[in-house]
This record gives sequence, structure tokens and C-alpha cells, in this order.
Amino acid sequence: MKDEPGNAARPAADGTDSPAVPVIDDRAAWQAQLDDLLVREKAHTREGDAIAAARRPLGQPALTVEDGAQGPLQLRRLFRRRPEPV
Repeated sequence: MKDEPGNAARPAADGTDSPAVPVIDDRAAWQAQLDDLLVREKAHTREGDAIAAARRPLGQPALTVEDGAQGPLQLRRLFRRRPEPV
């Protein structure tokens, strides 16, 4: 956006090295850029929602201890008869 017309930077009023403030020359151009960003933001949100929805049915794999006496042992079976520490 830096190179687009209407986005020329104005130096900071206090003369410091703080970030420059963009000049808004044309409200219609500003609104058009804002509308374009809104479309992109909504697409980004929808994609994130779709990814989350695809992840939900995956569930979680069973956790195992590989060095059980008779091979791999699931943790829930390992701690089946022991109370949880308080």
C-alpha cells in the first residue's frame, strides 16, 4: 500500500523518528481499500473456520508407553486402578 497513490507518508509532527502517518487525500479511495481488506479478512476467517471444522473429527490418538512388559501399553490401562494424585 505504500506505493499506491494517496498513501504518501507525512513526517511526524514532533520531529521524532516515530512512524509516519499516512495522508488520506481521497475518502472514496480509502473506503475502497478498506472494503478490499474486509473481503480478504472475511475470507481469512472462513478459511480458519474450515480448518478448525476439519480438525475436530480427527479426535486424539491413544497415548501409549512403548516399554510395557507385554508390548505397548495404553496410559489409561496403566493407571486404571490407581487413584489420581490430589
